[in-house]
Amino acid sequence: LTQFMRDMQAHIDDVIDIKDMTVDACVKNKQLVVKIFKECGDKEFIFIRRSGFYFGFLFGCFQTLIWYFYDANWILPTAGFMVGWITNYLALKVIFRPLRPQVIIPGLWTLQGIFLKRQAQVSQTFARIICVEILHMKAIWDAIFEGPRSHNFFALLRAHTLVFLEELLAEISTVAITAMGSARYNEMKERMAQKILEELPNIIDHSYEYSQEALNMEEIISTKMEALPPEEFESVLHPAFQEDEMTLIMLGGLLGLLVGIVQLFTMFAD
Repeated sequence: LTQFMRDMQAHIDDVIDIKDMTVDACVKNKQLVVKIFKECGDKEFIFIRRSGFYFGFLFGCFQTLIWYFYDANWILPTAGFMVGWITNYLALKVIFRPLRPQVIIPGLWTLQGIFLKRQAQVSQTFARIICVEILHMKAIWDAIFEGPRSHNFFALLRAHTLVFLEELLAEISTVAITAMGSARYNEMKERMAQKILEELPNIIDHSYEYSQEALNMEEIISTKMEALPPEEFESVLHPAFQEDEMTLIMLGGLLGLLVGIVQLFTMFAD
């Protein structure tokens, strides 16, 4: 059994389509997608909320300086729009750019997107959620037994079963072959192997805990994600922002414009 599980781990892509299984689960359960984005991008979402203060304060200082020397009515609304627009634009860019580390001051300052810096941590979080919510043992074994690659699994199981039976019957094989003939002996082994293949789905639930440890899916997924190049790893979270990226940036600009108008008529009205 140990060798069989090792072979399964080494050829996991041949017996189960993990990507298809994950995509199918996410399509059926939209809240699961939200959970993945929230937990994998928790630091980035917090940064976006706080960046309004950091960038807004910085650009607001320039706005105040301009207003001090030139206090035309259009300055505050226009500056408000620009501050809001630039703030959201920079916040989104800082999360994902630059993709690869850029050395600014050797040994002191290396610049890389906030999300990309956390590749190891995000990989572990992603793997944990996927293994708990999607790739748990019951779902995996159901997909192995009934999925499009089940024939590869049963071929692998049959091969290991025949080897196991050969070792089990090694001491009596000579006597058995003499008494039964080699053809009937081989037929008996085939029937025993077939019986194991037929009964396995009915008893596999007893091996869930062992299978979880043996397959070690969480570590495999985490390790493979950590090894991804930044260009591919970025796609784990970026889709959560990409579709509505321009909307978020424009919303920041419009809110800034609104604040500028309110300032103009409440604080500086003649």
